[in-house]
Amino acid sequence: MKRKIMIAVCSVLILCLLSGCQLARENAGTNAYEDRLIGLFITTEYLDLFDFENYLSDNISGFRGGEITIDGNAQKYQGRLYATLMTRTLTSDETGGTTEIEEYIFEGIDGIAYFSPTVPAADGRDSYVSSMSDEAISDGHMSLNYGDDKNSTTLTGTIYTAPSNMQHTYYFNPVYQSEDGSVYAVSGSGFMVNNEAYSEGSVYSQTLDATTTVTESGKAKTESISITLSISVMLEPEKIVVLQMNTESELLSRTEYAPDILPEVLTLEADTSYLVVETYKRDDMGNLKIAREIYGRDNENIETFFVRADGVCVKHWTQIKWR
Repeated sequence: MKRKIMIAVCSVLILCLLSGCQLARENAGTNAYEDRLIGLFITTEYLDLFDFENYLSDNISGFRGGEITIDGNAQKYQGRLYATLMTRTLTSDETGGTTEIEEYIFEGIDGIAYFSPTVPAADGRDSYVSSMSDEAISDGHMSLNYGDDKNSTTLTGTIYTAPSNMQHTYYFNPVYQSEDGSVYAVSGSGFMVNNEAYSEGSVYSQTLDATTTVTESGKAKTESISITLSISVMLEPEKIVVLQMNTESELLSRTEYAPDILPEVLTLEADTSYLVVETYKRDDMGNLKIAREIYGRDNENIETFFVRADGVCVKHWTQIKWR
């Protein structure tokens, strides 16, 4: 079995690219290279999974004082952060109905999940490929293509971060799935962005590609994945203004909202022909910036953003109810 991993980082300052940090620790009786790359777990703290105590114990005879240098043979001491498969109940705001979903959670670790695991079969259902995506991932898209001799998966998405986040480091930790279905993350590389130094729309991207060749029933089959995740600077929205206009472009109503309290459903006035949605922001000099979007009867949702406590701008959808 052969795995090829390529990491491309555009317009970023690389930090903490440790020897062997992309490789999982090998357990007894298993081969880490059989495990499939399925996505990323993004953290703002480095995942310190290296088993330094055992490394020191096994190599103490080779130390002669001074600094300890971890060499390229330390792969087997790289640890794994395992995820737990959990069931979560979702409740519809409109109907009150509930739906149960299964998702892999890295318990006790703050991070942004974006990966596509295979959820194992259970009573009453077969196994299936799922998309685990945090709300911080905007414009996310997962593409699955299956063939007789090749399967391919593509994941793309963007994390929008406000300048108020100031200097921040994001660590892109690869996530793998073993043959037994277990999901784990390993320590990855990180890069630092200083939002104060860049204007709105500045983008930093990282791409991970992996290809694995497996043999099924005596026939070789290729499985590949490509993951592209971008960090984009967005000025923090201060307020959202919704203008309802008639066919003569006359103002029917003007409503202001805090970015995080827009309704789930917006019922319009009977004579409303189109909407103008204004997003109010300020640049680093305090100058007011207003972005405007027009929504007609062909649109079913309004897309706006609000800022979480961690400085990530999260997309919010408001359903438009036309009369």
